[in-house]
Amino acid sequence: MKTTIINSLCIALVLFVTSCNSGKKKETQTIEEPQIEEVDMGVTGDNSMTSLDWNGVYEGEVPCADCEGIKTVVTINSDKTYTIQETYLGKETTPIETKGSFEWDDQGQRILLSNDRNPYFVGENTLTLLDSEGNKNTGDLEALYVLRKVMD
Repeated sequence: MKTTIINSLCIALVLFVTSCNSGKKKETQTIEEPQIEEVDMGVTGDNSMTSLDWNGVYEGEVPCADCEGIKTVVTINSDKTYTIQETYLGKETTPIETKGSFEWDDQGQRILLSNDRNPYFVGENTLTLLDSEGNKNTGDLEALYVLRKVMD
């Protein structure tokens, strides 16, 4: 009989302990990791936009179909504005001036001008006039499409 009472007490004690623990809520601590905000800066890495001192004045004489050439002076500013002065040699002495803004292409290599102008490839102290599709002109006159930086 003693063993029956001891067994009954042990069972009651086990039930009592487990019933007390099952009603107790477990506390969990949630640690929030800081959110890293990704900022899309567009172009990353080394390219003309990020690696070159591109703003300044560039000059050159580009080919012309019906004149001796077009003396071209392009000023690109760090605020993404530009001015182009074009003088048609052998025809006019007064330069034609165009002003506008520009954006960089996705690769950060070319500037895309407003006012339906052809883009320019930006190189080390050079601007290369591209065709309307953004490609470099090739052939014997290729070097004539490159404007040289004359001042910052």
